[in-house]
Amino acid sequence: MRIMFFTDHYLYFGGAANTLLSQAVLMKQAKNDVKVVLNVYEEVICAKYVKICIDNQIDMAYAASNVSNQPEDIDIISLVENYNAVKEIIMEYQPDILHSVQLNPTVELVSRELGIPHIMNIYPLIPEFFSVLYLDVFPHYHICDSWYWAEKWHEYLHTDYTCIRTVSDMDEGVMQKIRHCKKTRYICVGSVCRGKNQIEVIKAFHKALSQGISGELHIYGHNAGEYANVCREYIDRNGLSESIYMEGFTQNMKTVYRNSDVLICGSIRESYPNVISEALAYGLIIISTPIAGVPEVISDGVNGYLADGYTGEEISRKIWEYNQDLGSEKLESIKVNVRNTFLKYHAREAVTDALIKYYEHVKKDYNLCAHSEVVISDIEDTFKEWLDLYRKNIRHFSAPQYIAKKIWLLYFIKKDILYAIEKGAAFYIWGAGKYGKSVKEMLDLYIPELTISGFIDSRKEGELIGYRIFHPEKILKENNKIIFIALMEGQEEIIEQLESAGMKCNKDYFVLSERSW
Repeated sequence: MRIMFFTDHYLYFGGAANTLLSQAVLMKQAKNDVKVVLNVYEEVICAKYVKICIDNQIDMAYAASNVSNQPEDIDIISLVENYNAVKEIIMEYQPDILHSVQLNPTVELVSRELGIPHIMNIYPLIPEFFSVLYLDVFPHYHICDSWYWAEKWHEYLHTDYTCIRTVSDMDEGVMQKIRHCKKTRYICVGSVCRGKNQIEVIKAFHKALSQGISGELHIYGHNAGEYANVCREYIDRNGLSESIYMEGFTQNMKTVYRNSDVLICGSIRESYPNVISEALAYGLIIISTPIAGVPEVISDGVNGYLADGYTGEEISRKIWEYNQDLGSEKLESIKVNVRNTFLKYHAREAVTDALIKYYEHVKKDYNLCAHSEVVISDIEDTFKEWLDLYRKNIRHFSAPQYIAKKIWLLYFIKKDILYAIEKGAAFYIWGAGKYGKSVKEMLDLYIPELTISGFIDSRKEGELIGYRIFHPEKILKENNKIIFIALMEGQEEIIEQLESAGMKCNKDYFVLSERSW
């Protein structure tokens, strides 16, 4: 087969990019013709993408296309302006399959015009993403790393889907470790953030230590930001600095896995953590929360330890249980099953076979099924007036790139906003910074009927561009209000506040900055 892969445009090398490029490498090793299109949408390419392609002798091309992990942040300007360039690259290569990461509507619409099936890799979602009725510009073939999220995407996009686990690029199948250390070495791997839930892992380990276990916990991953500071403060406040270590990011995870015994995964938002496949490859014991696809692979007491929930209390029970099992026949059986689990789900041969099988299925299915009728001309016609307004006013925008990513969402919610205006709603922009100004600019341009009552900010007072800045407590008490979120830092906490106050996404509040997801 001839397979063309399309990357994302993020500067950092994340799990989704790792999965897609690993799949490209596997297809190259399986003697398929492979080309990777590196995304220049944000002009800077992650150096690791290039290195992987060079190291594996994979041909590269370059094109710009907006990629989003949710349907709210589709850059309609980029879609229209880069469509022909993407089309030319695809026509020149003449692939049998197009395979991209996340939502890439540019590639999807080209695939429809050229009659080439297009598969996406994409993972978690929230139902509120689909409370807005969009034009169908989304792929309809889907590879996920968990059945749990594959079925959720199918519910909303009616996708044809399969689950293929992540392949580990680590040394495969270290069955038993020979470590001359009295203390068990636990690791927790991933960027330190709310979704990875490291604070509860730390609390769990703290409790296990107080119960008498012997061990050290090493936390690896980018650890800048407020959440990481919360973790550090807990460690310092409880005198745990000689038992729990915030190691930061490291390039040499192979050595880390080789010298560790147990992986603790505390995730509360995930599809299937790539670190589990890496840890299984090195024979580590897995202790994990029951997030999404993890229970599809890890069975409690069979090939790992599965907590009942996501709190430190629940995770600590499994740390204690593992320690009670040390030296037992049960743990020796789990170690054997770790190896078998790796071979079944994550070994190169298993993932290669699953990929080829799905590609072959998609090629046959594509010629039999009906396809979406939405094509690029529909987009150009639908958004003509909005695109013209953007181009005419671009010189006056404080940050055109922010507005470009929100025209799509604003177009589809305008009717609801106009209805709210008729009902006398008060409108506020939460965020008195750079996003706040951009949101005010886009509302003035595209919904001139709307007048905002002010800005909301918990850290600023006074006025912004002539409008009063209110503290959140005052506005949340009001009835009949609409709030536009216009910031990224602290976005999740703001959404939690709004939801706790009974407000609903894409009904009572809208995210008009980039989604933090």
